Amino acid sequence: VVSTGGLAVIGYDDNLDTFTVMALETVEANEVIYFTNNGWSSSQGQFNGADPAQGAGNESLIKLTITAPMTKGTVFSSAVDGSSWAWTKTGLIPGQEDGFGEFSDLAIDFESDQIYAFQAPLANPLGNPTNFIYALHFGSVDYPGFSDSEDTLTGDVPPGLSTLNHTAFAHTNLFLHGDADGKHSAWGLNLASPEVQNLQANGGHKEDWLAAISNSANWSSVQPSTSSLLVMPEPGRVILIWVGLAALVGAR
Repeated sequence: VVSTGGLAVIGYDDNLDTFTVMALETVEANEVIYFTNNGWSSSQGQFNGADPAQGAGNESLIKLTITAPMTKGTVFSSAVDGSSWAWTKTGLIPGQEDGFGEFSDLAIDFESDQIYAFQAPLANPLGNPTNFIYALHFGSVDYPGFSDSEDTLTGDVPPGLSTLNHTAFAHTNLFLHGDADGKHSAWGLNLASPEVQNLQANGGHKEDWLAAISNSANWSSVQPSTSSLLVMPEPGRVILIWVGLAALVGAR
């Protein structure tokens, strides 16, 4: 399994419905990870809307398969497949009871939403999560943080994750959503922030990166034409690779 915090969401685009992930540990081939924006209901002990007859719940479910060992520091977008990963965005979700739920890109709400990374059996994964990896919440004044899911805008911290160890992260900057700036937009980890640059210069462990990612001050508006990808160094090494368009993908 992938450990808690082994993957972290470092960007999202509520116009293109894409998100960007960083591997904070090596992930072995054949691991399967699911991402959903269905909110977690602590009172129900399940994702809101999870039902044996509706495999995608009330929102969306996308499947990631690691096809070759993914090295620590890999940054990848839900928009494209890569040399060590492949997305499943179409087709019926296995194990549904006469259901019609299909895999798809996450339909990210531009006012408030969550992105959860978790592992589960292949049959009805949304209804049978076994290993939670990471949770991100972004919201508005009305939905500032994690809360028990009652609708498509709310979601709680699932079992095994914690805001204290930064495996669950709720933005404190309530500008980082489409309603706030009057348009659907993209946001991501700011590679120019001092904390991120320090980790680049001196190396950092998983816990260091989780803390940096979980600091809204280290995020900024990401212009699709200047998006950059980050390869994380081991402690004591400096590896910084700037590449063009890829992290949050595409001109709007």
